[in-house]
Amino acid sequence: MSWFKKLFGESRGEAAPPTDSPPELAAKLLEAEKFADQLEDYLLSDKLFWQISVETPLGTRQPKMTLGALYERIQELEAHADELGPNDRQRLEKIKQAWDEAQRHFPDPWREKLRREFKSYMHNWKYFLEQRATNPERWAQDYQFEVRNRERARLVLQLLGPDAAQDFVQEFETVEKTLDVPPEDT
Repeated sequence: MSWFKKLFGESRGEAAPPTDSPPELAAKLLEAEKFADQLEDYLLSDKLFWQISVETPLGTRQPKMTLGALYERIQELEAHADELGPNDRQRLEKIKQAWDEAQRHFPDPWREKLRREFKSYMHNWKYFLEQRATNPERWAQDYQFEVRNRERARLVLQLLGPDAAQDFVQEFETVEKTLDVPPEDT
């Protein structure tokens, strides 16, 4: 039996325990649990974006799993830990334990997934910034949505920590400098 199954129960897909948290946090927790439950399979696969489906108090959700996406959910749940019920706080601890154990058990796939994730987000963010000169109205309108790629790239760079290649850091810093230049000057 894998250590993930030991943490989350023998049968993947078994009904989640009842939640004792507000619906939005319960939904985030269920997503994070599903991500953690599939973490081993995800790390050993070639896929960067792993589609999941999970039933939540707010309906069926189908987020795409990445290490950054899981970490975002962990951070959000930790930020609202005082709003989680006692059972859900225990469930969050299991998710964090799965996160730590996966990183220890699969260090090479872990780093490779983060590197690929960083490249993907940076590619999308740079493309968006390049387009701003040709259509400033769209740039302004879509900025709130597109800036997520920038924030996710920054998060993944932090997760890579000392393992982050210097060229990744330099790429991020170079792109950041373009934000100080008005669209018409790029």
